[in-house]
Amino acid sequence: MCGSMRYRRELDIVECQEVYPPSEDTFLLLDALEVGEGETVLEMGPGTGLITCHLAACASSVIAADLNPLAVRCTEANLRRNGLPGEVRESDLFSNVPERFDVIVFNPPYCPGTDDDRLALAWAGGPDGVEVTARFLAEAPRHLDPGGRVVLLLSTEMEASALRTSLSPFRRVELKRRRLFFEELWVEELRPSAGHDGP
Repeated sequence: MCGSMRYRRELDIVECQEVYPPSEDTFLLLDALEVGEGETVLEMGPGTGLITCHLAACASSVIAADLNPLAVRCTEANLRRNGLPGEVRESDLFSNVPERFDVIVFNPPYCPGTDDDRLALAWAGGPDGVEVTARFLAEAPRHLDPGGRVVLLLSTEMEASALRTSLSPFRRVELKRRRLFFEELWVEELRPSAGHDGP
């Protein structure tokens, strides 16, 4: 294992206009990650690509996928700036990602709201904050290799009962938690329960 993906100051990460910048949630997710050198990884919704760059320095192969074309370009630019391998695709969740992976990482849009503009795509998770996460979790098992796992950031901003329903097909382990002024964030490792693995 590469161990925890602690922030590497030597990486040169440039923020981009209309792309979600690295924030408290980004760094909590990064701190929770452990990825083996031989593992294949997908980061869903990479934003600037800060986590993708850390993963690319460690994992066997990394793909990043984002709905926002500006985030795709931003992540690509940050990978190249740091001389790191990795592929970045424009994709609405798994629509352009047919492969399977050992690890899928996602910091989803989790605030209640709608995506009225491009930047809102990064934070607006629907009326209950769970809509995008629920879609993701319904599809994710089909994109995991046997024994694979999802590492997912969650927030108390999400409606609790809807979130429990979305997480019910998975075995859950909490990895990290952080309380902020107005919310609590935590990261879980999810593995499909028996009978919920992808075909």
